[in-house]
Amino acid sequence: MTKIISLFNHKGGVSKTTTTFHLGSMLTKLGQKVLIVDADPQCNLTGLVLGINDYGGLFEFYANRGNYDIYNSLANAFGFPTELRDVSKEGIANPTKTNNPNLFIIAGHVDFARFDLQIATAMTSSQSIPLLKPLIGSINNLIRKTAERNDFDVVLIDMSPNISATNMCIFMACDHFIVPTSPDFFCYQSIESLSNVFPDWSNKLKDFKDGITLPKANPKMLGVISQNYRVYNTDKDEEVKNNNSNEGMTKEFKNWSDKIRNIINSKLVESLKSQKMIIDEDLFKKFVDYDEPYNLANIQDFNSLIPTSQRLSKPMFDLKKEDGNWQGSIWEREYKGNKIGAKYNILKVHDVYSKMAIAISKMIGLNI
Repeated sequence: MTKIISLFNHKGGVSKTTTTFHLGSMLTKLGQKVLIVDADPQCNLTGLVLGINDYGGLFEFYANRGNYDIYNSLANAFGFPTELRDVSKEGIANPTKTNNPNLFIIAGHVDFARFDLQIATAMTSSQSIPLLKPLIGSINNLIRKTAERNDFDVVLIDMSPNISATNMCIFMACDHFIVPTSPDFFCYQSIESLSNVFPDWSNKLKDFKDGITLPKANPKMLGVISQNYRVYNTDKDEEVKNNNSNEGMTKEFKNWSDKIRNIINSKLVESLKSQKMIIDEDLFKKFVDYDEPYNLANIQDFNSLIPTSQRLSKPMFDLKKEDGNWQGSIWEREYKGNKIGAKYNILKVHDVYSKMAIAISKMIGLNI
């Protein structure tokens, strides 16, 4: 059975999109057939994966590809008109192929947020107007039917950074979720907020968990990712420390990282346990032997690789020397006994995503 995982934090700028793309790509290296879903009206994941860099390119894609995006796949269910051909009446999308033969995407759409008002209305009126109830499960049905028809092993959903009725339904349609974070004050606030948001979402949708509209069981958190931080630098501003722990973070980042870990353990984890919304700690420890619960990964800022990755729609860990035209000491050199440069940053990215993808696969029961 397909496993559906959302990546969500209502704070923006925590690299949900980058993580979705890289985690999905790494899972394909483990033999999985992966669908990634762009559920953010900003459509950053769509642009990154398909090499679309402006709205003109997006609308050309919509016009040429029928119901290959999330909005038009759901338009009929919500009564929205569309002039595009081949729009599904079954609520099943036609995923778009990517450069990776085992990675597919349901593209995002700038009008996706239009569904929110109707979903919010359906949540409050479905008992008096039963015809509205299917709207709550429309996204769940779209993703699960699409996954079943195409034999996907894993679905990763890149959610928008807000607390909306649409996001609530997407989140509660998943089997698992991951919370990306960055070590700063605003993310600390967001974790405290999410400790209330997740249980609240579960309670608000309890009458829709019938196994048809939404799954009967709550989604369970697999863990948290800390990223977008700087580490100790050399005179050339290169990263030199081990990427599998938060050691090597600059002082301010480490201070916030420690505070966020503390509030995750003291508040978020306890809140999720009360709602059965988190995997068992022993299961986490069994497969994540490189960090403590519930920290899935620490991913430092690899700014030197990101522009090349985005330009080529290629994961950072698949980049080659010629991709970035990296030469001489920029590609590799030694500094105080440490091997640094683009070559070793690529290896670090591969190592952290590989460990995380393997751990996640085992926790959710995939065969790898």
